[in-house]
Amino acid sequence: MRAAATPVPNGADSAARAGQAVRLLREALALLGNETVNERPSGQRGPDRLLRLPEVQRLTGLGRSAIYLQMQEGVFPRSVKAGRRAATWSEAAVQAWIAQRLEEPSR
Repeated sequence: MRAAATPVPNGADSAARAGQAVRLLREALALLGNETVNERPSGQRGPDRLLRLPEVQRLTGLGRSAIYLQMQEGVFPRSVKAGRRAATWSEAAVQAWIAQRLEEPSR
């Protein structure tokens, strides 16, 4: 059987459907990420996120052993335990560390 063609919505219907789609997407994103999805004025940061090791490696370009060695030396931000076997890092702390490295004069 062939499905019946859906009629093209008029302007008011289209706007209502778009609004409903936006609400449903926000709700789905909030459920998936356990985050609220709100528009923020530019320049305002949201809450800090906790990053897992692969993301920290991607952001910094450092390997696992280099990250842990620099943590031990007090150069890199300390990890935060998120569980028995889960180490995470504050995104704000990692970004601050990156910014500090960018501001240092080249050697």
